[in-house]
Amino acid sequence: MNPAQATPAAGLGRRLRAAAGVLLVSSVGVAAAQQPAAPGPAVVARIGEVTIGQDEIEKLLQTLPETERAAVKADRASLDGWLRQRLVSEALLRDARAKGWADRPDVKAKIDAATREITARIVATSYLESVSQVPAGFPSDAEVRAAYDQGKTGFNLPAAYRVAQIYLATPERDPAAIAKVRDEANRLAKQARGGDFAAVARASSQDRRSAERGGEVDTLPLARILPELRDTVARLKQGQVSEPVQAEAGFHIVKLLDTQPARTATLEEMKPQLQAALRQQRQQQLVQAYMAQLAPPAQLSIDSAALDAALKKTN
Repeated sequence: MNPAQATPAAGLGRRLRAAAGVLLVSSVGVAAAQQPAAPGPAVVARIGEVTIGQDEIEKLLQTLPETERAAVKADRASLDGWLRQRLVSEALLRDARAKGWADRPDVKAKIDAATREITARIVATSYLESVSQVPAGFPSDAEVRAAYDQGKTGFNLPAAYRVAQIYLATPERDPAAIAKVRDEANRLAKQARGGDFAAVARASSQDRRSAERGGEVDTLPLARILPELRDTVARLKQGQVSEPVQAEAGFHIVKLLDTQPARTATLEEMKPQLQAALRQQRQQQLVQAYMAQLAPPAQLSIDSAALDAALKKTN
C-alpha cells in the first residue's frame, strides 16, 4: 500500500477517491459481473456467484483523470467499502429479478417513466454540447499566460516529500498475527538502516508497485500521505529511515529520499489546468448565449393564476 493518501475526490462518490501504492495508495470499483467469472482475470471481490474482476477495476481506473485515479488509490478503506456495496447491490438486484419483480405493473411504469426522462436528458444534453463546442485553438498561449498572471498568487504548492517504503500487510483482528508482522517489520527496519534500503524493499516489501522501484513511492505533500505517517515523514531527515509505523492495513517503514520546499507553481505546471478552466468557462458562455437565443427572456411568461390553481389542486 502507498504511504501517501490523496485527498478524497468528490465521490467514489465523485468517482471514488484515489490510490497509488500500499503506503500511498488504495481504492476504486467497477460494476459487478452479471455472470460467474470465467477463467482468466483474477477476481477482486466475490459474494456467491457475483464477482468483480481485476480487469474491471483496471478499466474503471483507466477512465479516471490522472489526479482522480491517484486519489482513488490513496483511500483503500473507501474502495473496500465501495466494493462490498457493489456486491450487495448486485446480489439484491439478482434476487429481485429472479422473483419477477421487474414485471410488476407498478415497477414497469416507473421503469418506463425513468427511461423517458433519461432519454430526454441524453438527447438534450448531447445536442447542447454539439451547439456549444469550443474552438480547437482556444485558449491561445497569450490567454493562458494572462490567466496565470491574474491568479498567480493562488498557485501555491506545499512542501513535498520524496519517500520510499517497505510495507507489510497485517491480517484483520488477529493480535497474534499482527504482533508477528510487527516483529518482522522491526527486523526489516534495522536491516534497512544498516544496509541497502532499496534491496530490502525489493526483497521484502509487499507493495509490489513500489517494491519494483526499490521502495520508492512518489513525491507528495503531507496532505496526500496517510494520516498515520504524516508526522513521521515530516520529522525525518533526508536519508533517514523510520521505525515501523502501523496504519490501517499494515506496517510501513519509510525512508525520506528528498524534500521540495513550498513554492509557486510554474506556468507550464498550471497550463493544463488553466486551459481546461478557460475552455469550460467559454463553453458555459456559449451555452448561455445559445439558450438566450433559443428562449429570449422577453418571450417567456408565467401565468400566476394558472400556477396557483395547479398548486391548490395538489393540496
